[in-house]
Amino acid sequence: MRQLRDDTHLILDGEVRVYRRERSKRWQAAFVIDGHTIRISTGKRDLAEAKEYARDTFLEYKFRHKNDLPVVTKKFSDVAKLTIADMHKQLDAGLGRKVFSDYIVCIERYLIPFFGAQYVTTIDYEKVQKFYEWRRAKMGREPKASTLNTHNSAMNRVFEEAVARGFIAHKNVPLLVNRGEKSERRPDFTREEYATLIRKLPSWINAGKAGKPTDMRHLMRDYVLIMANTGMRHGTEALNLKWKHVTLFEDGGQQYLEMSVSGKTGRRDIICRSGTINYLKRIHERSEDIRHIPFEDLLKQRVDLPVFRLPDGTVSKNIHQTFRKFLTDTGLITCPRTGQNRTLYSLRHTYATFALLNDGMDIHALAIQMGTSIGMIERHYSHLTPRLKKDMLTGRRFELSRDEYDDHISSSSSSS
Repeated sequence: MRQLRDDTHLILDGEVRVYRRERSKRWQAAFVIDGHTIRISTGKRDLAEAKEYARDTFLEYKFRHKNDLPVVTKKFSDVAKLTIADMHKQLDAGLGRKVFSDYIVCIERYLIPFFGAQYVTTIDYEKVQKFYEWRRAKMGREPKASTLNTHNSAMNRVFEEAVARGFIAHKNVPLLVNRGEKSERRPDFTREEYATLIRKLPSWINAGKAGKPTDMRHLMRDYVLIMANTGMRHGTEALNLKWKHVTLFEDGGQQYLEMSVSGKTGRRDIICRSGTINYLKRIHERSEDIRHIPFEDLLKQRVDLPVFRLPDGTVSKNIHQTFRKFLTDTGLITCPRTGQNRTLYSLRHTYATFALLNDGMDIHALAIQMGTSIGMIERHYSHLTPRLKKDMLTGRRFELSRDEYDDHISSSSSSS
């Protein structure tokens, strides 16, 4: 028979072992449930209290096992690391969404530092509220609603991993809420500012150094114009675009340009504004390895090459830097309506603004084209509502013409 140390005691017919580690004054407990060894700290210095705590915990675990509840739980940090590893695996395989990178940063920077040592089964409403306070202090401000969406999604992925592995029951996952500050209006371009941008691009390109710097400026120009005429997302959607994803088709005697883009929200088909084909043709003409292929043949052959490349075939991820220099050099960097600096994302917002104000596109169609939700469109472009409803607000849907109105007023005055 195994000889017990002086600081080890057995309870419940030997099913639970209560013991103390060297140089520790608090009692630990260990027992086996369903083949799994469970070790806990009782947190007690008094032996009688430690035995009572160990007994209650053992019976709780027995109850869990009997009622098909998860028995073996894991610390949040362990589950979070499993979640991160899974997202990295998907990203490396080209299957993961771009937002996974944001989730990973959130988990490592905020969730693990706060929840890391806690077991996923112990995280409840009160602890989540304390996390909100801690995060607010760490950030030095109230997070924006979009930031909270990312944080909530990241935390939900950790709990999904815990549920999938049987570490926690789904009904015990805490409900996360979003009470962040409303997102600010995003910087864009008015029609006049956009016209200025287009007008200044050629001379700015010609002022560049010969060779690759000028090649980058040419590519940036067409990249910018395509972003502004499609509403696609800068970054993943644009960089994933290949010639095989571009299609020309006819309907009712009209020619249309369609692109199949893939990024944050999966793959979707978008229809480009009519002038977009000219920007694609310029890129094609500069591409040394494919310019010998007629443009329409290039599309029909479904060539598996990236669209946005330099003449030598290089794919650059520095277009945003070139665009920022252009905006700075031409005095267009700051949006006067928001006070924020414009970026390549401003072109997507400009597309949405023009579509709503100038094209009369309905919100539902715009949401589909841009790969976002109707709620997101309403949230970020609600400032346009008065202009969208200008006819209704001024009564022009039902009004007389100006001459008719003046005649009506004159006749009313004379009759009175």
